[in-house]
Amino acid sequence: MAGAVDYPPLVARGGMARRTWTISTTIARHATHTAEPLPRRLRRAFTDLGPTFVKVGQVIASSPGLFPPAWTAEFESLRDRVPPFPAGEARRIVEEDLGRPLASVFATFEDSPIAAASIAQVHGATLLDGSEVVVKVQRPGLEEQARDELRAVLLVCEVLERIPQTSVGSPRALAEDFARTLHEEMDFRLEADNMRRMTRILADEGITDARVPVVHDHLVGRRVLTMERIRGLRFSDVAGMRARGIDTERLLRMGVQTVVEGVLVHGFFHGDLHAGNIAVTEDGTFVLFDFGIVGRLTESTRARLAMYLMAVTTNDYPTMVRALRSFGSVPADVDVDDMAATIRELYEPFVTGGVVTAQLGELMDTMIRSMVRYRVRIPRELVLLSKQMLYLEGAARALAPDADLLEEQTVIYQSLMTKYPALAAEIAEAVQRGAEMDAAVTGGTGSVGPGRRSRG
Repeated sequence: MAGAVDYPPLVARGGMARRTWTISTTIARHATHTAEPLPRRLRRAFTDLGPTFVKVGQVIASSPGLFPPAWTAEFESLRDRVPPFPAGEARRIVEEDLGRPLASVFATFEDSPIAAASIAQVHGATLLDGSEVVVKVQRPGLEEQARDELRAVLLVCEVLERIPQTSVGSPRALAEDFARTLHEEMDFRLEADNMRRMTRILADEGITDARVPVVHDHLVGRRVLTMERIRGLRFSDVAGMRARGIDTERLLRMGVQTVVEGVLVHGFFHGDLHAGNIAVTEDGTFVLFDFGIVGRLTESTRARLAMYLMAVTTNDYPTMVRALRSFGSVPADVDVDDMAATIRELYEPFVTGGVVTAQLGELMDTMIRSMVRYRVRIPRELVLLSKQMLYLEGAARALAPDADLLEEQTVIYQSLMTKYPALAAEIAEAVQRGAEMDAAVTGGTGSVGPGRRSRG
């Protein structure tokens, strides 16, 4: 693979001190190149340090809006800098995990991987009955290496917490979530469960133009996941989709609806959307891959996120602040009305007449500056959700450049409130409780009401 680098040898058990020294010296060595921008220095250090740190870089790359554009652009290169491991290792791992020879299961098994990532690589294969499948195989020795490096990753994110441009993205929360999800990602049986759950959700909701590959249950292990092979266009291939008469604006709406309905109704959503994890079939079906990272929400967290999302789409600024505060993200000494008034002042110039995709970067930068001013740390659940919505908003630049995304989301929310009246009542009650708590604390009713979106 062009531009690929060899990873350092895996750490032997008990080699934590040696690996920590390697990590520290590698970062320090790159840090001395002060003529280069800081993001580039860190990206090069992460590349040298191997799969775990490459994964951290990919988290940064997939978080536009949560990190400055210069950071996400620099770390984007890590998406295609992961070298494959030898096919012989992949075959060995498959046989070990499935407990049988390859020839007893697969008619063919392609040695050249279709894709290689920091956690695993994917090989094409056919079953004995001729069915086309893909086999996801975990990198050898990954679990041992990740265990030794996670503490160092947390330390790096503590450093990012102290950099003003990156602190609002809550690197510490991202690191904690990264540690949790990395353990889950390394057990492909959990990913198979996630795929089955999403398939059930789509079926229960009657969504027929979105799907997930079928899992071959008898060919799943901790380090091996076998699923049907679905051929399609990458989500970023807008020209290819339009050439086939596929409605790209509808696809964008489908992506937003899948995330929003998953959050509001099911408390479950795909947690790592990017072009490599979405495909579109010839008939325009929206296909989701890679369920190693998902958002799972408790009832209380789901209700908080629902309140926040509804406040955003209705421009109810005090409720935005109250929702953030319910996560413990807003310092206790921050005045709700003052922060709401600031957000309204910054936000409304963008939404007047509708937010088009070309404005999204500037809008997000403006909102982040308001968060920094009030020492807000975005809650980890909202970080994961925001990553998915921000990716879709970025994709909208190509898929539907003239779409008013806030209006699109509002339509989706309104349809969901009609479809699920109990959910609408739950959100209304949460908003009322938040307002009553503020009134009890301040002795007043607040002065900043919901904004109104004008259509000039």
